[in-house]
Amino acid sequence: MIRHLILSVYLLLAMLPAMKAVSIDGIRIESPHRKIVVLVDGQQICLPTFSCFVANLHGSYQVEVYEAPSHGENPRRGKLLYDERVHCSINEVKDILIPKDKRVSGNRGTSNHHKPGRPGDRPIEGQYERVMSPSAFEQFMGLMEKQNFDSDRKEVLDHALLTSWFTTDQCIRLMDFYRFDSEKKQLMKKIYPKIADKPNFYYAIEKLTFSSDKNEINAFIKQYHEKNN
Repeated sequence: MIRHLILSVYLLLAMLPAMKAVSIDGIRIESPHRKIVVLVDGQQICLPTFSCFVANLHGSYQVEVYEAPSHGENPRRGKLLYDERVHCSINEVKDILIPKDKRVSGNRGTSNHHKPGRPGDRPIEGQYERVMSPSAFEQFMGLMEKQNFDSDRKEVLDHALLTSWFTTDQCIRLMDFYRFDSEKKQLMKKIYPKIADKPNFYYAIEKLTFSSDKNEINAFIKQYHEKNN
């Protein structure tokens, strides 16, 4: 009996390192008030549900949460409730809670990691989505102000768009360089593909004067996403 007890204790002690090595990590999305569909890096990872857990995620991922659409429809047809890049570390669970009446805004959903705000934050971090930092943007604005002609400003902006992404707030400030909505619309169409916080872009659209111009930009954005989704 004692021999068996000693052997059991020995086996338990031998298993402790392995038990300690077992960990849970990933992203947990909770939506108590409505069913949702979750996409990670563009891939749907669950059927309509109130709770979703994605395990073994290490690194940076784009997480989109949509209100569950009608049966058989594209998951992106539902209302966008959350759209943010989330960094996952080993042995860490990221919690995302979708409130009852959540609409996409500056702080989309709530989670236990850094949430972008307005203005000047960097809502997306990644190798290919490099938002111009506040200090770099101020230098960029100074360079734009030094240009005497619109053609020169266009050349400076085109060069920046090759390597940098922008926030909606930065776009709004760039719009101030232009007097007419026709010029502002050209800027918005040019810069939109490189806007990091696209769900916030309606703030920029509201800076236009006429409904017809706002509708034109909304139609452009819809067409852009249809081609790129």
